[in-house]
Amino acid sequence: MVSAFVLAAVVAAIVFGWLHRHDDWINPDHGIGYALGIIGGSLMLILLAYPLRKRAKRASKAVGSVGFWFRLHMLLGLIGPLAILYHSRFSWGALNSAFALGAMIVVASSGLIGRFFYSRVHRGYSGRKLELRALKQDMDAMLTRLEARGVSRDAILERIQPFENRAVAAGGAFWSSAGAVVGLGFETRRAQRALLEDLPREANRRTQAVRELISDYFEAVRRAAEFAFYDRLLRLWHLLHLPLFILLVAAAVLHIVAVHMY
Repeated sequence: MVSAFVLAAVVAAIVFGWLHRHDDWINPDHGIGYALGIIGGSLMLILLAYPLRKRAKRASKAVGSVGFWFRLHMLLGLIGPLAILYHSRFSWGALNSAFALGAMIVVASSGLIGRFFYSRVHRGYSGRKLELRALKQDMDAMLTRLEARGVSRDAILERIQPFENRAVAAGGAFWSSAGAVVGLGFETRRAQRALLEDLPREANRRTQAVRELISDYFEAVRRAAEFAFYDRLLRLWHLLHLPLFILLVAAAVLHIVAVHMY
């Protein structure tokens, strides 16, 4: 919910800035526009605090947890580029400005892609498998209570078991996991719809709980099956993201020197 709110606020700020990009109060050479360039650049530099904190295993708790710095890293990774977009008036400008702005857009986009990859693997492969088993146990208990309404508990559990087996097998290897992103994704969604149609239509609390468990279960199947694929992509992303950030810093320094010397 918080992430969605922050993202919506950033999008609204981008739209507002684009509509007012020619207003006099946004001038990159002085005033608020100039200050936003300094603020945006400083916030981008603070992003380095997260990887430094992550490597400082024995750092004091007063410094803040790794989780805190990660959330701050993501927040500043949105606010910093936003401030620089305002500073640039949403235009490329001269060659050095265009290079710095392009590097910032690439790094910001890379950060969003990395956040997506991280969301797919942050619980780990073992955590995904445990989630599958826990959901199935909860579903088993709920289906037992629905058997009196004509719902066959064993029939439903037998229909979902093959997907769990395939997810666990696929999630341990890259190529099988890559294939599961598409193949198992389609199959689980089709099976999910079929199972939901077989449940009683009445909107009572118990039936609704089973419907939600089935949806959560198939989502967990997809996450487990896709784990190795996104884990490999996240590792490759880590190799590229830092060099891109260093390129951004170099472009920003070049831009600052060029602006103040010429």
